[in-house]
Amino acid sequence: MNPTGRWVQPPFAVLRAHIDDSWKTALMSRFDSKEALLADAATARLKLAGLLADLPDAAKLVEVTNGMTVKDFIAHRAEWGRMMLDWYGEAKAGGTPAVPARAHTWSQLPELNAEIHDRFSDARLADVERDFASVHDELFEVMEACSDDELFTKRYYSFTGTSDLATYFTSATGGHYRSAYRHINKWWRASRRDYPEV
Repeated sequence: MNPTGRWVQPPFAVLRAHIDDSWKTALMSRFDSKEALLADAATARLKLAGLLADLPDAAKLVEVTNGMTVKDFIAHRAEWGRMMLDWYGEAKAGGTPAVPARAHTWSQLPELNAEIHDRFSDARLADVERDFASVHDELFEVMEACSDDELFTKRYYSFTGTSDLATYFTSATGGHYRSAYRHINKWWRASRRDYPEV
């Protein structure tokens, strides 16, 4: 955060490490059944939800790392989940989604993530939390409705490139939830004493 209160984009290496961390988790999470995919997403979500429930609202508005608050972490994950739903919906309808976004390529993720941050920086915490829960529920419903062929056949949808849909869903759910948990939990362990009411 700079003195004006605006988010300052961290160095590319910091953002790249975050991006790589989430995608490595997804790529390592190779599932052979829908049940395992859903269980992974649900388990990671419950673990993150437990941590978030322990935090007082005031703590969710304090910088955790690189200018991002807990609220920002939640908004980021909700937006990437929504983007995943949009990609899937467009591909399922026979279209070719712009992945990751119309104005961005994969090499421009720092800029895209900065735009996401700015878009939600003034959002109320309660709205962000409600949005995050809603997007997760929708992702879960969509994953449940997918066939095994859709989920595990490489290139079933062209937007997945050489991957399968399950890998993309894992990145938007379990992988992203674990990444948020690690960052927030590390900060909270060091900061909890600043919140005696907890």
